[in-house]
Amino acid sequence: MTANRNKVYVLTGANRGLGLGLTETLLVRPGTTVVASVRNPEAAASLKSEIETVTVGENSVLHIIELDFDSAIPPKKILRIFAATVPAISHVDVLICNAGFAAPMTRASLTSAEALRTSFEVNTIAPLMVFQAFWPLMQRSTSSPKLVVISSSVGSIAEQEPVPGGAYGPSKAASNWITKALHSENEASGLVVFSLHPGWVQTRAGDLAAKEWGYSGSPPVTVDESVKGMLEVIDGATRENFSGKFVTQTGEILPW
Repeated sequence: MTANRNKVYVLTGANRGLGLGLTETLLVRPGTTVVASVRNPEAAASLKSEIETVTVGENSVLHIIELDFDSAIPPKKILRIFAATVPAISHVDVLICNAGFAAPMTRASLTSAEALRTSFEVNTIAPLMVFQAFWPLMQRSTSSPKLVVISSSVGSIAEQEPVPGGAYGPSKAASNWITKALHSENEASGLVVFSLHPGWVQTRAGDLAAKEWGYSGSPPVTVDESVKGMLEVIDGATRENFSGKFVTQTGEILPW
């Protein structure tokens, strides 16, 4: 198997936390190409350093591209950066939109317009622009292409968490709406698309939430546990079981 025929994953926000865990785990698999986005050269250097300890699977390869989503990037620009960095890749099988921004978990009545704008830019608009950029390549997948949008139970409206969600909650709720819309709009193409709650994980964002909510301990889910569960869900996802749904890393269906 050559790199050109590998299963191709594109993953945003790959240099730390869940993104790093997903990148490392995917690279262990044989015949896998991971295109990992990071914000800047420092983040790229950090990712390269972390990957040095990984036993990469046979014929597997990592490509790193720089995409800063503080302001959502137009799809054509994303595709230009991708093509300039990895011109040999002509298809994408799985797109995982993991990059996100966690603003302070304030009460809705105290959430600022600035926090809302930044959160929506990164958590809502950017994933849609990334999908629009890669959709032509995803349609060249030899299997059903998959779009995975990393979300959070904080974004559930029907079962709103009993804690402040700040700007993070509504930005994830809006992203969930877009995810479900993409499922409905792309039935004929066989797109598998769903929102994925990774659990309350021991990451920088998870620790921030714990502090904001006055939680004395660490979040209950480790990065390794979350990544293992998420990849089981992603690997097994079809139009019939998870597409158009809000799913946890354990395969539970959450209400929108």
